[in-house]
Amino acid sequence: MKTTNSFLTICFFSIFIANGFGQVLPLKTSNPDDTWTLQESFSDEFNSSEIDWTKWSKTANLPNVSAWKWNNDTNVTPTMHEGEQAAAITMRHNTDNIPVSGTYFNSGCLQNVSQLPAGFVGYVEARIYGADINSDLASNLDRRRGVCPAFWLYSKFYDSKPIGEPVYTEIDVVELQQFDWDAQLGQDYITDAESNLHLVLKSNSGRQWFRPKQPDARGNQLNKYELPGAFDPTQGWHTYACEITPTQLHFYVDGIKVGRSLNNTYWSENPLQVIVSLGLRVPFVSFSNNRFQPVNPLTNDRANKNLGEIPTSMYLDYIRVWEKDNTLSVKDVQTAFTMYPNPTDGLLYIDTKEEAKVTIYSTNGQQVFTADKYSASQSIDLSHLHAGLYTVQVENNNRILREKLIIK
Repeated sequence: MKTTNSFLTICFFSIFIANGFGQVLPLKTSNPDDTWTLQESFSDEFNSSEIDWTKWSKTANLPNVSAWKWNNDTNVTPTMHEGEQAAAITMRHNTDNIPVSGTYFNSGCLQNVSQLPAGFVGYVEARIYGADINSDLASNLDRRRGVCPAFWLYSKFYDSKPIGEPVYTEIDVVELQQFDWDAQLGQDYITDAESNLHLVLKSNSGRQWFRPKQPDARGNQLNKYELPGAFDPTQGWHTYACEITPTQLHFYVDGIKVGRSLNNTYWSENPLQVIVSLGLRVPFVSFSNNRFQPVNPLTNDRANKNLGEIPTSMYLDYIRVWEKDNTLSVKDVQTAFTMYPNPTDGLLYIDTKEEAKVTIYSTNGQQVFTADKYSASQSIDLSHLHAGLYTVQVENNNRILREKLIIK
């Protein structure tokens, strides 16, 4: 038996190398012929007995939240969980319910100290075990509510940009355990997830928010779905990923494409932070003024019934980030074209040099014009559109260029 096992081990190892398994690759991508290079500075297997705080930000430049505070010293720790060396990210109740700047909880996050460059084309993936809450005191859906494990990318605010440009962009690779309610789509359960987009554009009045549930944004930014096989994310390891292409964003769970692909009209234009975090949800927070607000868990009956489930932890087996090979960034692949007149009050002409796909978007990402095979001899009639700022996107030979257009 010993000889046979050794032989099988050698054969398996040979197959392992021959099939390229020695190089860690994304589980699933939109084009199986694409090749990828792992970005070590953004990736971590969390196999060490310590968190590498040279790679992850312990205190600096963490997201600004209103309903809890970050404390990575206490709430991000290496551990073993369900057979994996991992990072535990924990949500805790403040000692004696003493508020800190009006908040009653503290949590952790792992945010890369570096930023993905503007125009990044690649793939991000994390293997996560959800944070279990199951209160015997609470009733119905409240028994499982309270926290949200999240894997997301977000930019800083670039308020110096011109009007109509993206000041802030956010890609939610996945948000779990939210038990969200939507007037159009109904009630979510533990088996549902979201991979949404958030956007802030520069406007005459400052920042103009486009949240995924707003009527003018949900068609392009809301992405809700049931997890494959309707699994419970608090009861096992699962892999969540997003493929970022110059034109679209694709989302995957356990190597299965989920929800729908969303147009990448703005979301790669700013440098992006990579982050995994554990946040609060109802009943420990309320939502108003465009953000989650703190709730006192000792005076709120629903929150008090779930308080015994805190502290609770999510677990992170790895974060991996790949850059796509043999491709340039969204900005680098730009190729010159001529668009005139700009501003226009009706007809638009685009000299693309060669046949191309042309798409025009409004400021909220809605397609208002598309032509798969546009040539320079054609005119585009935009006289039916409202005056304002639009984005013209030109694609050919896997190259893409975006330019702002003003309609008078």
